[in-house]
Amino acid sequence: MSSMLINQDQQSFVVIGTVAFLAISTAFFLFALRKRKRPKKERRLSYTSVGLGIGGFPPNSNVKEPIINTAVYFESNRSAPSSKDVAEMIVRPLLDYERLSTVPDLDRCICRPSNHGTVEPADLVRELRINGNEELLNLFIVDHCQDALGSGRGDLPWWEILIVRNVGSGPSACVLRVHHVIGDGLALVAAFEKLLTTEDGKPIRSPLSFKGGASSSNGSGGKKKGKKKGILSTAWSLIESTGHCLTLSATKYDDDTVFSRMNHSKMKHSGKREAVIFPTVPLDFVKQLKSKAGVTVNDVLMTAVGQAIHNYCKSQNDEVLAKKGASVQCRGLLPVGFPRSQDELNDKFTALRNMWCMVSCDMGVGHTDIIDRLRHVHAKTTEMKEKPRAYMQLQIQNNVAPYIPTSIGQKTVFDTFSRHSLVLTNVPGPVDSVLFAGKRVKGVQLFFDNLLTQVDLISYAGQIYGNIIFDADQLPNSAMFGRLYVEALVELAKRLDVDVPKMSQQKRHHDANQLGVILVHVPPCITM
Repeated sequence: MSSMLINQDQQSFVVIGTVAFLAISTAFFLFALRKRKRPKKERRLSYTSVGLGIGGFPPNSNVKEPIINTAVYFESNRSAPSSKDVAEMIVRPLLDYERLSTVPDLDRCICRPSNHGTVEPADLVRELRINGNEELLNLFIVDHCQDALGSGRGDLPWWEILIVRNVGSGPSACVLRVHHVIGDGLALVAAFEKLLTTEDGKPIRSPLSFKGGASSSNGSGGKKKGKKKGILSTAWSLIESTGHCLTLSATKYDDDTVFSRMNHSKMKHSGKREAVIFPTVPLDFVKQLKSKAGVTVNDVLMTAVGQAIHNYCKSQNDEVLAKKGASVQCRGLLPVGFPRSQDELNDKFTALRNMWCMVSCDMGVGHTDIIDRLRHVHAKTTEMKEKPRAYMQLQIQNNVAPYIPTSIGQKTVFDTFSRHSLVLTNVPGPVDSVLFAGKRVKGVQLFFDNLLTQVDLISYAGQIYGNIIFDADQLPNSAMFGRLYVEALVELAKRLDVDVPKMSQQKRHHDANQLGVILVHVPPCITM
């Protein structure tokens, strides 16, 4: 919007309309503040949290509960913790957190005590057994990503730890499954890390840093000191950002490439999902790339994903890509988290919250040269940080959305998502190798089954783990995504004259997949 030329009449219309909107929003906000007088110890859910609890999409889209699934892997059954240790060492201390020991009351916008009675740690631990390799383990985890947490569980808090005990040759896993109404990824990382220790029993180094502004869950990287804006420039930036947020659900649909063609006004979650597990990549390697290019870690990872999409479309002889070239529109929705004070993070009454929103960013999929793509992504993410779009989006969804009928709000969210091609998130994990319930964690994955294709990246102990979850009926030959993702990083390294390290090899029976890509097929199990 900011790059469009508008005449004087249009400018007047925009200014008058925006001033009217801001005046109405302010009135709503002040009215809401008056209504929110409550007992000192009663904490209300933000409307972002309430919306996640109600459901962000229309019922006919078939999208179910938004559940964050964080899997931690152990070498074998013998090296995995017992259910009792998980209950006592992990669940019991987590029950000290207000939102993890109560049940959301969405009508009253609060969390209430459970009608289950006293919630025992063992109530929130579930153990299932399999007999197989790592491929079967990941299939099993993704298959259970949408097991309900908000209903049918005897009014328990909306979270659990699922232990997948592998009595076969492969690894075992513990999956921390949390309904998104409880909190965002950054809040959960801050709470979860307090229960982990290094292998020598010391507290872990926190991966989080909230100094100096909003923290993208997609990893921001270095800081730049920008010039201070004048009053008129700041005012126009707020107006432009407000207009951008209000009109995002009415923008042009992404171009109908083979990757994006399933996204349209009538799209539904099919209930069939596949996941490709990416090869692990050394974090130091990605940091070398970002330093050499003068960009951020997130820019590098977004470029690799964009290049993988480009090369996938080429491999499928995509006519739209061939015709439109660099002008192809393929946008990602990026979750952006906002900073919270250390006091808030340490207070178990306030630590868990949803202070985040989605921001739209073009992935530069049409560019043929990877350096051009990196420059494009860096320009877009820089613009995203310099403009207050994320801030205005959070204000709108918390202070204006409560006064909009639920059906209209859900339709707006659906219209926004369906116009984009994917959701991409990057969450910082523990810096060092850690112990979970006294047992060494060998790897991690973050799984989130969404309406759109979703790419989830998470760092742990110097490695970046990742996966892509998508509609099984829509992306043919999808197993190549992991290979294309790594090939993009290798190509970028060659262009930037950075040494390519040996990638972590995983033992698989797939001889053709030397980098250890796993294709996981998920039978129908309907799903930020």
